[in-house]
Amino acid sequence: MTLYPIFLKLEGRPVLIVGGGAVAEQKIEAVLRSARDVTVLAPRVSERIQLWADQGRLKHVAAEYRAGMATGYFLVIAATDSRTINRAVYEEAVESGVLANAVDDPNYCSFYAPAVVERGDFQVAISTGGASPALAQQVRRELEGRYGPEYGPWTAWLGRARSMLRSVLPAGDGRKHLLHLLALMRPGQVSDRKEGR
Repeated sequence: MTLYPIFLKLEGRPVLIVGGGAVAEQKIEAVLRSARDVTVLAPRVSERIQLWADQGRLKHVAAEYRAGMATGYFLVIAATDSRTINRAVYEEAVESGVLANAVDDPNYCSFYAPAVVERGDFQVAISTGGASPALAQQVRRELEGRYGPEYGPWTAWLGRARSMLRSVLPAGDGRKHLLHLLALMRPGQVSDRKEGR
Protein backbone atom coordinates (compact mmCIF):
# COMPACT_ATOMS: atom_id res chain seq x y z
CA MET A 1 0.00 0.00 0.00
CA THR A 2 1.26 3.49 -0.84
CA LEU A 3 1.71 5.73 2.18
CA TYR A 4 0.01 9.12 2.51
CA PRO A 5 2.70 11.60 3.62
CA ILE A 6 1.63 14.25 6.14
CA PHE A 7 3.15 16.59 8.72
CA LEU A 8 1.24 16.49 12.03
CA LYS A 9 0.55 19.46 14.27
CA LEU A 10 1.23 18.13 17.78
CA GLU A 11 0.88 21.39 19.70
CA GLY A 12 -1.86 20.97 22.28
CA ARG A 13 -2.19 17.24 21.58
CA PRO A 14 -1.14 14.59 24.12
CA VAL A 15 1.61 12.19 23.09
CA LEU A 16 2.62 8.99 24.90
CA ILE A 17 5.98 7.29 24.53
CA VAL A 18 6.37 3.92 26.22
CA GLY A 19 10.01 3.15 27.01
CA GLY A 20 12.92 4.96 28.59
CA GLY A 21 16.07 3.71 26.88
CA ALA A 22 18.20 4.84 23.95
CA VAL A 23 15.60 4.12 21.25
CA ALA A 24 12.87 5.89 23.20
CA GLU A 25 15.25 8.82 23.74
CA GLN A 26 15.65 9.28 19.98
CA LYS A 27 11.89 9.24 19.44
CA ILE A 28 11.30 11.63 22.34
CA GLU A 29 13.86 14.09 21.01
CA ALA A 30 12.05 14.21 17.65
CA VAL A 31 8.61 14.56 19.26
CA LEU A 32 9.75 17.37 21.57
CA ARG A 33 10.43 19.55 18.52
CA SER A 34 6.66 19.76 17.98
CA ALA A 35 4.80 18.58 21.07
CA ARG A 36 4.49 20.15 24.51
CA ASP A 37 2.20 17.57 26.14
CA VAL A 38 4.47 14.51 26.24
CA THR A 39 4.22 11.63 28.70
CA VAL A 40 6.95 9.00 28.98
CA LEU A 41 5.88 5.73 30.56
CA ALA A 42 8.81 3.62 31.83
CA PRO A 43 10.01 2.31 35.20
CA ARG A 44 13.44 3.86 34.53
CA VAL A 45 14.63 6.40 31.99
CA SER A 46 17.99 7.48 30.59
CA GLU A 47 19.80 10.47 32.08
CA ARG A 48 18.81 12.63 29.14
CA ILE A 49 15.11 11.75 29.41
CA GLN A 50 15.31 12.47 33.15
CA LEU A 51 16.87 15.85 32.36
CA TRP A 52 13.96 16.66 30.02
CA ALA A 53 11.56 15.67 32.80
CA ASP A 54 13.43 17.84 35.33
CA GLN A 55 13.23 20.75 32.86
CA GLY A 56 9.46 20.28 32.60
CA ARG A 57 9.60 19.37 28.90
CA LEU A 58 7.82 16.06 29.54
CA LYS A 59 6.08 14.11 32.27
CA HIS A 60 7.68 10.85 33.41
CA VAL A 61 5.38 8.15 34.79
CA ALA A 62 7.67 5.64 36.53
CA ALA A 63 5.64 2.47 35.96
CA GLU A 64 5.41 -0.61 33.78
CA TYR A 65 2.87 -0.52 30.97
CA ARG A 66 -0.50 -2.03 31.87
CA ALA A 67 -3.66 -2.41 29.80
CA GLY A 68 -5.58 0.85 29.61
CA MET A 69 -2.52 3.12 29.74
CA ALA A 70 -2.31 3.78 25.96
CA THR A 71 -5.73 5.38 25.58
CA GLY A 72 -6.62 9.07 25.60
CA TYR A 73 -3.65 10.20 23.52
CA PHE A 74 -3.42 11.62 20.00
CA LEU A 75 -0.18 9.78 19.20
CA VAL A 76 1.50 6.76 20.83
CA ILE A 77 4.99 5.40 20.27
CA ALA A 78 6.02 2.06 21.78
CA ALA A 79 9.81 1.97 22.14
CA THR A 80 10.62 -0.64 24.77
CA ASP A 81 13.06 -3.51 24.34
CA SER A 82 10.10 -5.95 24.42
CA ARG A 83 8.35 -6.66 21.15
CA THR A 84 5.43 -8.17 23.11
CA ILE A 85 4.89 -4.97 25.10
CA ASN A 86 5.33 -2.78 22.02
CA ARG A 87 2.69 -4.77 20.15
CA ALA A 88 0.27 -4.66 23.09
CA VAL A 89 0.68 -0.87 23.31
CA TYR A 90 0.13 -0.55 19.56
CA GLU A 91 -2.97 -2.77 19.55
CA GLU A 92 -4.56 -0.92 22.46
CA ALA A 93 -3.87 2.48 20.94
CA VAL A 94 -5.23 1.53 17.51
CA GLU A 95 -8.36 -0.01 19.05
CA SER A 96 -9.10 3.35 20.67
CA GLY A 97 -8.53 5.26 17.40
CA VAL A 98 -5.05 6.55 18.20
CA LEU A 99 -2.15 6.84 15.74
CA ALA A 100 0.48 4.37 16.95
CA ASN A 101 3.95 3.10 16.13
CA ALA A 102 5.80 0.09 17.52
CA VAL A 103 9.42 0.93 16.81
CA ASP A 104 11.24 -1.37 14.36
CA ASP A 105 8.10 -3.48 13.84
CA PRO A 106 6.57 -2.28 10.52
CA ASN A 107 3.46 -4.47 10.71
CA TYR A 108 2.55 -2.81 14.02
CA CYS A 109 2.59 0.80 12.87
CA SER A 110 -0.21 3.07 11.70
CA PHE A 111 2.54 5.53 10.70
CA TYR A 112 6.29 5.50 10.17
CA ALA A 113 8.62 8.17 11.51
CA PRO A 114 10.62 9.44 8.52
CA ALA A 115 14.23 10.54 8.41
CA VAL A 116 14.02 14.35 8.43
CA VAL A 117 16.15 17.25 7.26
CA GLU A 118 14.98 20.17 9.38
CA ARG A 119 15.88 23.80 8.71
CA GLY A 120 13.31 25.78 10.68
CA ASP A 121 9.98 25.53 8.86
CA PHE A 122 11.74 23.98 5.86
CA GLN A 123 11.58 20.22 6.34
CA VAL A 124 12.21 17.31 4.02
CA ALA A 125 10.94 13.92 5.18
CA ILE A 126 12.24 10.66 3.70
CA SER A 127 10.47 7.34 4.06
CA THR A 128 10.99 3.85 2.71
CA GLY A 129 7.73 2.61 4.19
CA GLY A 130 9.67 0.86 6.93
CA ALA A 131 11.63 -1.23 4.40
CA SER A 132 15.05 0.36 4.89
CA PRO A 133 15.58 3.03 7.56
CA ALA A 134 19.29 2.89 6.66
CA LEU A 135 18.53 4.08 3.12
CA ALA A 136 16.33 6.89 4.46
CA GLN A 137 19.17 7.99 6.77
CA GLN A 138 21.68 7.94 3.90
CA VAL A 139 19.42 10.13 1.75
CA ARG A 140 18.89 12.45 4.73
CA ARG A 141 22.66 12.95 5.07
CA GLU A 142 22.91 13.79 1.36
CA LEU A 143 20.08 16.33 1.62
CA GLU A 144 21.59 17.91 4.74
CA GLY A 145 24.61 18.77 2.61
CA ARG A 146 22.44 20.21 -0.15
CA TYR A 147 20.13 22.24 2.10
CA GLY A 148 22.21 23.96 4.77
CA PRO A 149 21.16 25.98 7.84
CA GLU A 150 20.59 29.06 5.68
CA TYR A 151 17.32 27.50 4.47
CA GLY A 152 15.68 28.14 7.87
CA PRO A 153 15.80 31.95 7.69
CA TRP A 154 15.30 31.83 3.90
CA THR A 155 12.03 29.93 4.32
CA ALA A 156 10.90 32.44 6.96
CA TRP A 157 11.71 35.29 4.53
CA LEU A 158 9.72 33.57 1.76
CA GLY A 159 6.78 33.24 4.14
CA ARG A 160 6.83 36.96 4.89
CA ALA A 161 7.14 37.78 1.18
CA ARG A 162 4.20 35.50 0.39
CA SER A 163 2.02 37.19 3.01
CA MET A 164 2.94 40.63 1.68
CA LEU A 165 2.29 39.68 -1.95
CA ARG A 166 -1.05 38.10 -1.06
CA SER A 167 -2.10 41.37 0.55
CA VAL A 168 -1.20 43.55 -2.48
CA LEU A 169 -1.67 41.34 -5.55
CA PRO A 170 -4.92 39.70 -6.64
CA ALA A 171 -5.10 35.92 -6.70
CA GLY A 172 -4.23 34.46 -10.06
CA ASP A 173 -1.45 33.33 -12.34
CA GLY A 174 0.60 36.55 -11.96
CA ARG A 175 0.91 36.23 -8.19
CA LYS A 176 1.51 32.50 -8.42
CA HIS A 177 4.25 33.03 -11.03
CA LEU A 178 6.01 35.64 -8.87
CA LEU A 179 5.92 33.37 -5.81
CA HIS A 180 7.43 30.54 -7.86
CA LEU A 181 10.17 32.85 -9.16
CA LEU A 182 11.07 33.81 -5.59
CA ALA A 183 11.21 30.15 -4.59
CA LEU A 184 13.67 29.46 -7.42
CA MET A 185 16.15 31.88 -5.88
CA ARG A 186 18.66 30.72 -3.31
CA PRO A 187 19.40 32.04 0.17
CA GLY A 188 21.50 35.19 -0.01
CA GLN A 189 20.44 36.25 -3.50
CA VAL A 190 17.85 38.74 -2.25
CA SER A 191 20.14 40.44 0.29
CA ASP A 192 22.98 40.56 -2.28
CA ARG A 193 20.72 42.36 -4.75
CA LYS A 194 19.55 44.84 -2.12
CA GLU A 195 23.16 45.79 -1.42
CA GLY A 196 23.90 46.25 -5.13
CA ARG A 197 26.44 43.44 -5.39
